[in-house]
Amino acid sequence: MRLRAAYDRVRLRFPIEITVVGSSGLGWFSAAIPSDTLGRKIREVAEGFPPFAFRFAGVGRFPDSNVYYLQPMPDAPFHAFQAAIAAAGLSFEPTPYSYVPHCTIAEVPEGSSESVREELTRCPVPDHEIRVTSVSFYAVDRKAQRCYQLERMVLG
Repeated sequence: MRLRAAYDRVRLRFPIEITVVGSSGLGWFSAAIPSDTLGRKIREVAEGFPPFAFRFAGVGRFPDSNVYYLQPMPDAPFHAFQAAIAAAGLSFEPTPYSYVPHCTIAEVPEGSSESVREELTRCPVPDHEIRVTSVSFYAVDRKAQRCYQLERMVLG
């Protein structure tokens, strides 16, 4: 949060999370899906998916971007959860990005100093195991650059 406050204040409006559907991989859910159908299908996926654990392995940066993030390892459970959502019969908007599970630290402005980039690269990485027992479903207002939690669903 300190790094977001210093370098990416807009991201302070978003939770600390690892996105499974949205900006990469599957793309955003299609706006044509009725909200009750969407909620029901995501609940079904969550109920059928077991809790899992991971650790953060380090800090990464997307190629040709200014986005710095924490890398979860193993990342296979995130890919598996995304695949389960993809198989749920929902439709998605196209996205040019392949799925890379990540927890965004900050996106720094173009032309940021090397010291800023070094500070993000050297960000202390939490070394404890994180157990994922639930997923949250958010609505994103892209114009206002905010998101709102709609529902939290327990895994398994």
